[in-house]
Amino acid sequence: MLKSLVVITACLSPFLLEAQGNTPSPKWNLKGYIDDLQMVQFQHFNDPWMFDNEINNRLDFSWDPCKIFQLGVGMRNRFLFGQTLTTYPEYRGAITNDNGLINMTWNVFSGKSFLLVTQFDRAWISFTKSIVQVTIGRQRINWGQAFIWNPNDLFNTYSFFDFDYPERPGSDAIRLQIFPTVTSTVDAAVKWNKEKEITIAGLARFNACQYDIQFLTGLVDNQDYVLGAGWSGHISKAGFRGEISYFYPKQNFCDTSGLLLATIGVDYTFSNSFSITGQVFYNQLPPGFQPENMLTIYQPPASVKTLSFTEWNIFGQFSFPATPLFNVTLASIYYPDLDGFFLGPSCDVSIKQDLDLSIFIQYFKGTFKDTGPQHNQDLPFESALAAMRLKWSF
Repeated sequence: MLKSLVVITACLSPFLLEAQGNTPSPKWNLKGYIDDLQMVQFQHFNDPWMFDNEINNRLDFSWDPCKIFQLGVGMRNRFLFGQTLTTYPEYRGAITNDNGLINMTWNVFSGKSFLLVTQFDRAWISFTKSIVQVTIGRQRINWGQAFIWNPNDLFNTYSFFDFDYPERPGSDAIRLQIFPTVTSTVDAAVKWNKEKEITIAGLARFNACQYDIQFLTGLVDNQDYVLGAGWSGHISKAGFRGEISYFYPKQNFCDTSGLLLATIGVDYTFSNSFSITGQVFYNQLPPGFQPENMLTIYQPPASVKTLSFTEWNIFGQFSFPATPLFNVTLASIYYPDLDGFFLGPSCDVSIKQDLDLSIFIQYFKGTFKDTGPQHNQDLPFESALAAMRLKWSF
């Protein structure tokens, strides 16, 4: 893909120079960060603890030489070492897996307990003319309206629990956007994954009664037809948003049933900047679905149809900036189907400009219910993770 971007840019350069006109000079930008993440995790407090460390470097380059053309490239370099790599061999495969049409993730070198991975998660070119924009390459296509779970986000699934990847994954796609008015959008995209399965979908968004409302339809991974809708707006001073998607199998169209995903959420910020967020999510899971282990929860879901590992999810979060340089957050999720819960307290401290310290704790507890005829294989689970991250941005 990178070679293709270079060839396309070279072929278009005469036209770009002509279109540049009175533009002073090419505009480019390079930003990124380096962070060190120390982690410890265990199932029960008295069980053996696993210690891990990750050094993460991100680089984002953008070039905006003229009004009609933009280019962007983003990459991650991750050096991991510790006990998780040796305890869970499948974890190594999950980190080096690239689900895009073109493999742009490389295992640079590795050993029994360490791994260096380089990944390009952005590599795109964009052309804009009047109200039309076309973007080609690895990009993020975000159709979600809600904060935590996004049934409308057909192209880029992600895990809420992955706190060290704010950029989120990208897709190998071609995207067409048309902006008829300031408050309306027509959006269409086609994505290919490494199995050469196609996701093709279209979305229309408009504003009515001071709400952003959207409708979408398409085909996901060449397997399921989808119909969906979403909205975001306000009730009084509180944010009010939600999404709904219905997936129906392409195969055996007449004798199968579909899956429904729906979410609704509210958020409110008080005058002292104390904020609260609540969201309820229903995920009608495929028959027999169950995560292999707790590590799979931190990885991006394999499909938008499995955004959660239980059908009902009730989320609540409180956040408060105690000082301009110190913020505390408490996130929680209740899982009625599992008689379980998640607790995620965290705090962020700005040590100095561009240097931040963060502490995260994630605790899960519950029981996976046996849906078989004997009902004798209920699986209790408990897991705790604590992490400290020092991050320098540039």
